[in-house]
Amino acid sequence: MNVSYSEIRRNKILELIVEAYVSTAAPVGSAWVSRKLRSSLSPATIRHIMAELEREGLVVQPHTSAGRVPTDRGWRFYVDVVMEAPRPTAEQVRRFEAMLQPVALDIERLLSRAGHLLSDVSQQATFVVSPTVKQSTVKQIELVPVSLRKVLCVLVANEEIVASHLVEMEEPVTRDEALSLARFLNTELAGLSFTELIESLERRLLAEHDSFYHVVKRSFAILQQALSTEPDDRLLLDGTSRLMSQPEFSRNPRKAHELLRGLDAEEALVERLRHDLKASGVAVRIGREVAVPGLDDCSYVAAPFAIGPDVIGGIGVLGPKRMDYPRMRALVEGMGRCLTALISELEAIE
Repeated sequence: MNVSYSEIRRNKILELIVEAYVSTAAPVGSAWVSRKLRSSLSPATIRHIMAELEREGLVVQPHTSAGRVPTDRGWRFYVDVVMEAPRPTAEQVRRFEAMLQPVALDIERLLSRAGHLLSDVSQQATFVVSPTVKQSTVKQIELVPVSLRKVLCVLVANEEIVASHLVEMEEPVTRDEALSLARFLNTELAGLSFTELIESLERRLLAEHDSFYHVVKRSFAILQQALSTEPDDRLLLDGTSRLMSQPEFSRNPRKAHELLRGLDAEEALVERLRHDLKASGVAVRIGREVAVPGLDDCSYVAAPFAIGPDVIGGIGVLGPKRMDYPRMRALVEGMGRCLTALISELEAIE
């Protein structure tokens, strides 16, 4: 695509405004841009181009006497068109792996540590969309009676994800019957996801001639109840104090209150992230694109991690719109690759 000289100049000035605003959190004036360009453009030309950027909706002047700051549209144009998007280096991924290796055999600790490490490196708040047993493959099911009508159902997934639920039974269940039900589930239905397992049991219930009908019915009742309160995904947040301390929020109590409200809306944020992670690439959402009430002044950069072709979760940074997008993109993509490698190694060991 051919880019005209005027577009190159315009994009360069937008880039300088973005970089200065990221560093200072203050509106950027034409005098500062002129100094950075070292007189390659006249002050009058710079003012004209900044006014043009404002007419296009890419920057805005908060006050009459102030400089310009990027708008949501300006941030998006910068991310999509102007900025160079550095890829993570193999060395960077290896460093992440070395720092996470001590906890790599425990996926829950691994993901928690990865979020904490990314927060330290990026100096931003971070999130991990963690898989739960509901979307994972069955490894083992244990059923332990704790009273005549209560059974502890322990669900273990291939990624070493464990969930336990106390299930109330309509009919009494003995220890021998619980062992028999668990043996049936572990031998006949292993290799399915827990969601597929429920669907398989439901189909067998419809075929009433199944010789294991009573066992299937009891198993279905236990698992359906156990999984009914299990979320599809779990959100782990780290470093939220770093987000709260940013000038956008620390100097504005109203925005800080809205931010706290947005951080409490975990289900809405997970739903948005789940949609982006399906695309399997690095996702950047800016301002209102986050589509979570209270997070209009935030952006996130998210990358998936996977086992083979299957995306099982994601990791990313959550910060103010005024963030260093090129650096955040490289860090997040690098951590996503690192988690994919470590979790795939864990899967291979099993």
